[in-house]
Amino acid sequence: MSKLIPYPKPGATGTIRRFEPAWWHVDFPLPMMATVVTTGPDALRVMATFRTNRDLMGLIWPTEDTIDHGLYAWPRRKDYRGIVFEFDWLSAGIRSMDRLQSVTLTVETYAGPTHFVRIWNYATAGTPDDCHIRVVLDETTKSGFFAGTLVPWHDVKRLFFSLQPEQAGRGNCTLAAQAPAGATFLTINVGDAGPIEPGDRIFILGLAAEQPFLTVTSSTTGPVQTVTVAEPLATVGGFTVAAGAEVFVETRDAEPIGEQEAMVEIANISVTGPNSTLPVELAPRAPHALRMADGFDNAWPLTPERIVEQVWRLGYRDFYVLFMGISKFHALSWDEGEGRYIVDPAKPVLNAPTAQWIDDLFARLTAKGYKIIVSLSFEILNRFMPAAWMQRDHAGNPGLTGWQPPSSLIAPTVVAALAYLRAVYLDLLGRVAVAGGEPAFQIGEPWWWDGSFGSEAPHIYDATTMAAYTTATGAAVPEPKLTTIFGQPAAQHLPYIQWCRDRLGAATAWLVAEIRAVFPAAVSHILLFSPQLLREGAPLLKMLNLPVEDWKSPAFDILQIEEYDRVIEGDFAFSRKTWGLATAILGYPKDRIHYFAGFNLLAATSWTWFNIDQAIWRAFAQGPAEVFVWSREQVMRDGWLFDKQSWKLYPGLTHLATCWRIARTDGVVLGFTSHDRPLEVDGVTYRPANGFTASALASDTEMAAADAEMLGAIDADEITATDLLAGLYDHAEVELFLVDWSDITIPKTILRRGTIGTVSQSDAAFTAELRGLAQRIQQPVIDSYSPECRVDLFSAPCGIDREAFQIFATVSAVTDGTLGAVSDNRVFFTNDLAQEDGWFDYGELLWLTGANAGRRTEIRTWTAPTADSLGRLELWEPMGRDIAVGDTFRIWPGCDKRLSTCRDKFSNVVNFRGEPHVPGTDAMLRIPDPKA
Repeated sequence: MSKLIPYPKPGATGTIRRFEPAWWHVDFPLPMMATVVTTGPDALRVMATFRTNRDLMGLIWPTEDTIDHGLYAWPRRKDYRGIVFEFDWLSAGIRSMDRLQSVTLTVETYAGPTHFVRIWNYATAGTPDDCHIRVVLDETTKSGFFAGTLVPWHDVKRLFFSLQPEQAGRGNCTLAAQAPAGATFLTINVGDAGPIEPGDRIFILGLAAEQPFLTVTSSTTGPVQTVTVAEPLATVGGFTVAAGAEVFVETRDAEPIGEQEAMVEIANISVTGPNSTLPVELAPRAPHALRMADGFDNAWPLTPERIVEQVWRLGYRDFYVLFMGISKFHALSWDEGEGRYIVDPAKPVLNAPTAQWIDDLFARLTAKGYKIIVSLSFEILNRFMPAAWMQRDHAGNPGLTGWQPPSSLIAPTVVAALAYLRAVYLDLLGRVAVAGGEPAFQIGEPWWWDGSFGSEAPHIYDATTMAAYTTATGAAVPEPKLTTIFGQPAAQHLPYIQWCRDRLGAATAWLVAEIRAVFPAAVSHILLFSPQLLREGAPLLKMLNLPVEDWKSPAFDILQIEEYDRVIEGDFAFSRKTWGLATAILGYPKDRIHYFAGFNLLAATSWTWFNIDQAIWRAFAQGPAEVFVWSREQVMRDGWLFDKQSWKLYPGLTHLATCWRIARTDGVVLGFTSHDRPLEVDGVTYRPANGFTASALASDTEMAAADAEMLGAIDADEITATDLLAGLYDHAEVELFLVDWSDITIPKTILRRGTIGTVSQSDAAFTAELRGLAQRIQQPVIDSYSPECRVDLFSAPCGIDREAFQIFATVSAVTDGTLGAVSDNRVFFTNDLAQEDGWFDYGELLWLTGANAGRRTEIRTWTAPTADSLGRLELWEPMGRDIAVGDTFRIWPGCDKRLSTCRDKFSNVVNFRGEPHVPGTDAMLRIPDPKA
């Protein structure tokens, strides 16, 4: 398989500075948002949107690089001693650098406690919001508000700038009266005049080290509040804290503060001294054909420069899919009615941190020649989605996905939600255009939720959808509501299911039309997750989530398919269904299909990359327009390195194509190939077989039937169910061989010859056994003694003239009522034959007209007509096509191969090829019996 390089590779060819702008990243809790971008070789900018008074973000530099691909990651170097770190600082919207509980350089160590370095203590010029900082990472740079504690700079695990909003806690608070040591209450000028409640914490300069904060026990409100605390005030040396001293009140619970925008710019970064550089690999790998897909929910912590440079170095080119995700890009507002932040369509669709990040990413991607495909799904984080937009099940529960925290799904009938998606698409495509790219978009996995990870019920019962159904049809939503996706839904539910399906198709069609109205040249894509549509035992999902008329070619320029769940399980047989869905059902040619392979959710299951790699190989063999790996975050995290040379471990690679030649007994010759284009071999055209493949070929030393199977889609043009059932492929000769599709003049390599044996059908596919030549050795090849005749009636050794015994007749009826009103295509009746009972038993019949014209079959029994009934013919097997009254046929009598039949029926004893008087096995093994 392709390689896994999860750790830094030794022997790096270059170096980077510590604190290089492109390698910082951000982190923070929901619901706030922040991103970091580089603004120059020595500068970066952080933009943040704070939404609660307890939001806290970090701008992080780790000692151990667990983010980058192992090929390009730096090794762990925990000794920072001697580094001189200088930069210019400019900030707005954050708690000012000179205040208590404000900007710190937090230093985590491997062996000891965390240290907090107050950056303002190391300002050499300027104001708290606009200054120059110089820190030397040695004993001169200490932690604590008064810089009194040594930091073990030789043992750094990671460090980060901690940033809070201006409205952090209760705002800027001070003591309204002095507070002596031992006091159990404090009088405070409260910055935002909000309530101070039990469980809140109070920080004051001068508190003893063993008492870093005081815990509130009272409830108060107003601009000046006297609060009681659980612990008596303990100060260093027992001094009294003066009135006017700064106080920081940290509320126990987060409180909304709207969307407070903030910005930090760090410029003119200088890093010098010992330990100031890190070894890294900088040499790029050769470009390859695999494409990259990424998710904003995984990418936002990193700088776009870091992402684009590394993806490019790993050899990915051309297309770049960016799925915008479920949780980070939205603009939110506090909704009093719902008591939470929710998506606000009235605001710009991208919050400010996302907008700066997207613009930087798009500019860098287009500069590298990437074609950007922006992707949205119908998912939004449940805690952010307006309640009126959500899909719901029979009990009114919203659809919740398996993510933690879960996302929910937009109902395709909610006009406001669709308008919001439209606005997001248009905003993103406008940014692509500004960056110099061509607009392209993907509608990602549109569906009605199936209740996975929960109720496993269809989520089609939100109030908006049900009301729209009644308005559109005048009918009520069928009762009882569906409570499961499994099994066949009752007929009463079908109109509602079909209506919901059509609304899903209409929603996607509306989005395409709306986007094209603004960007006429925008390339449309739809991404389908086949395991959800083709889930075993749940036909409802296909009925509900596959609006074929709205999605079939050419509704979208490109169809994109994925089957992640099955891939990681190694269920590659399922891929035939996925490709059949794309080509046979939706009708997309392979040059308009993209395949997405992946994904490994957890680093601990990196073994799944073996199956992902095989899925990528198999996808390339199908010949789609593009193959993508999902996703960049997992590729980098696990160190997966695409290496096509490793495919020599898999069979059937390079320029080899498999061909199947099928010669039917009626003279028709068909050719199929695994290649994506027709091949002309020995005068036969071998067509690409979208739904036709062959299993592994094998045989054993016992010369049993080979286990090769030919599989195909029943609705293929060349091979149909009716032809199979009619027996057109019975005993057809098959040849399997390999050719080099790049040079057909190279002689083919024959893999197997044989004939088609047992044909079986399952749902929309057939399986045909291929019987090899070796199996014939199991059959008798010389005559052996037998009491019955060993030759066939009318054969040359038999000598009976076939034409002398043939009779022409017509079907008079296909049922006599005893088998029901419908014929089983095995029994029928005629009044043209008068021969005695049994005359045609084991005989042969050739259809001359009707649906079965040209087909021969064997007769099981013949019952002669009577005064009250027609003559009755029963075949050994039903005909593949319907028998109809008026069909004409030619019929011959049969022979049971006994001597008496040969003598009495055909007067042909002279040619009888049996030994009816030879003693049988019992006679040969008999021994004398003394009692006889």
